[in-house]
Amino acid sequence: MLRWAGLERFTIAFLVSACAGMVGYAGLRGIGIPSVAAAPAVVVIGVLGAFWLASRLPAALDGIRRKKIQLSVAWSLVALYALVQTARLTAFMIDPTAPQYSIFPDDPWLVQHCCLTAYTESARLAAEGEPNVYNEKIYAGRKVDSFNVDLYHYPPTFLLLPMAIHAITGGGFLAVRAVWFSASSLTLMLAIGLIAFRLEQDGRLRLIGMGPLIWCSMPVLVGLQMSNVQILVFATAGLSLVLFSSRTPAGAVALAATMVAKIFPGMLFLYLLARRKWRELAWTTAAGIVLTVLAFMIVGPASFKSFFEYQLPRLSSGEAFARPLSREFAVARNMSPFGIPVKLAALGIPGMTMEVGRIVSMVYLACIVGLALWAGRRQPRSGTESASVWLSLVSLGTLASPFAPANYVLVSLVWLVCMDRELFRPLVAVLCWLLISLPFLVSHDAPFLMQALAYLPAQVLALGVPAVILWKAGVERGGEVMSVDGPVLALGQRG
Repeated sequence: MLRWAGLERFTIAFLVSACAGMVGYAGLRGIGIPSVAAAPAVVVIGVLGAFWLASRLPAALDGIRRKKIQLSVAWSLVALYALVQTARLTAFMIDPTAPQYSIFPDDPWLVQHCCLTAYTESARLAAEGEPNVYNEKIYAGRKVDSFNVDLYHYPPTFLLLPMAIHAITGGGFLAVRAVWFSASSLTLMLAIGLIAFRLEQDGRLRLIGMGPLIWCSMPVLVGLQMSNVQILVFATAGLSLVLFSSRTPAGAVALAATMVAKIFPGMLFLYLLARRKWRELAWTTAAGIVLTVLAFMIVGPASFKSFFEYQLPRLSSGEAFARPLSREFAVARNMSPFGIPVKLAALGIPGMTMEVGRIVSMVYLACIVGLALWAGRRQPRSGTESASVWLSLVSLGTLASPFAPANYVLVSLVWLVCMDRELFRPLVAVLCWLLISLPFLVSHDAPFLMQALAYLPAQVLALGVPAVILWKAGVERGGEVMSVDGPVLALGQRG
């Protein structure tokens, strides 16, 4: 089997299985399986999975270590680094009392911050009949285990997810946290892998080669440690791309789940509208209605009432994010257009108010709606372009929020620059990766101007790269109108 698959393919498969096995182990521990049973199960499944994956990786990888020696050495080093970081992060997710395994052990804010606290606490409060789970006072100054409780901002339909995971674990917060980490990591791996296998061969090889860079990028590692749902949403949106090309109902359920949970993936709905994919739109609408009704029955009408009457206006104005935006490091690392006037105000520029930020945000939202409709004018010419357009809409959509921290919103940008071989040569992609990841090394306690300048290139890339991709998608081939025939997404066929 090893000889038949080729050493290169088997090496890649082994590293992928090792990473998946480690995060899978955390999930098994979270649902109560003891280590003496979880460890051997992960080893057996991982070995079998490595052989299975090796046989399905592109045969073009065979012999590449001899043809491109320097590139192979560089890839191996990055892959090993990703493996080590995965092991380290898994250890911290299993045991949060071991801060030495945190991505940044000397950063007390990151060690003690977990977005999942907001999800689990709001789900618990909703189940107990709390009339307004968006009331900041019920979260202030509280801790869950060793983590500070965060504020909850998402639609009530999102609460189905933490409720479901709590029901699966049957345990406390740390068990939910371990399962959440495992689910987020494995879903991201699956999305990247399935998209890679549906691209044309050159695109497939590019994404396989850049995969370790995506995985060990700072937005991915920090986002996973913080247990933010953004990574799970990005990955699920990516899966909907693949599912739409073969199983419309499954793709619709995946897309609808992201839309009712985080709203911003609704940009993908507009794109389907521009593509005139009426069947897919109907399935997605139906799935969204079912999920919303289910949430209304389980979460309760009080949370829906408080979301529309209390929270939604505060989200629009930015008032809901007053607490995080009171911290200089949060303002400096805010990637959204709304945050630009806020940064200027922090630098002493007069007239830069939250109201100005709101106007900027509204103009930005109108622009990305226009780009979504523009990009849908024609059929993508390749799997790479199709996937890039899809992820670009997700990337720009998430920046429509008044508060879009670099800690996790840059995940889709890293994915884009590493995948899009038509726009980014490998060295350019690596340079962009550095511009996105290196700012995370700047301390939260550094001067505001230093932090803001460090993250400025990443913000420019976050706004510019997806916009260019969407614009090119609409104007290439002389701006001709796309055909509405064929599959909803023009992904490359498996070879």
